[in-house]
Amino acid sequence: MAKRGREEKIETMILKVDGTAEPYNREKLVASIVKAGGSRSLAEKIADRVEKKIAGSKEVTSRTVRSFVLSELKRRAPNVYDNWTFYDRLVKNRITYEMGKFVVVERGSLYLGREVRDIGKPGLSDIEEVAAIIRELQEDYDHGIPKKVINARTWVLFMAILKSKHMDPETKEKAIRMVNDFRAKFGWEPLEPKKPIE
Repeated sequence: MAKRGREEKIETMILKVDGTAEPYNREKLVASIVKAGGSRSLAEKIADRVEKKIAGSKEVTSRTVRSFVLSELKRRAPNVYDNWTFYDRLVKNRITYEMGKFVVVERGSLYLGREVRDIGKPGLSDIEEVAAIIRELQEDYDHGIPKKVINARTWVLFMAILKSKHMDPETKEKAIRMVNDFRAKFGWEPLEPKKPIE
């Protein structure tokens, strides 16, 4: 039996934690790695590996993809892995553990490092939450976390502030000033939004 000129490409659907599904989106995956501080080249390589892994699958869970991406990041770029998991904690209220497992905290309080944070809706919600994270960053530094990791985490915090849907523009500006005051103690340049704060 003769083969057809081209094999039909199967569109892989990603099954999300909330039960919805969406088509696999390479650019979304690449952008998330770049936002975590990875190079475009690294992001493209990992996307290639993901696509090879899911090729031919009609459905794959987002947890499976996420676990694979985190495994690749941990192996290839531990600092980007750290940024990704820190961002998940700040923005998505997810705590990442080994092997790609994570806990989603719906409400209540959670002990994180040396800070107890109230957990509500995903995303940063107020200035006190930002202040607590900055205190935690200082404690991490005092306990030996390298400056470059702290620097990267301030950038992730900055991005989480900009993305927050629970803070008004004035609160976001105050929060960014707090982050930049903290960065100034290390002699780092302030972080500035590229467009007006919404």
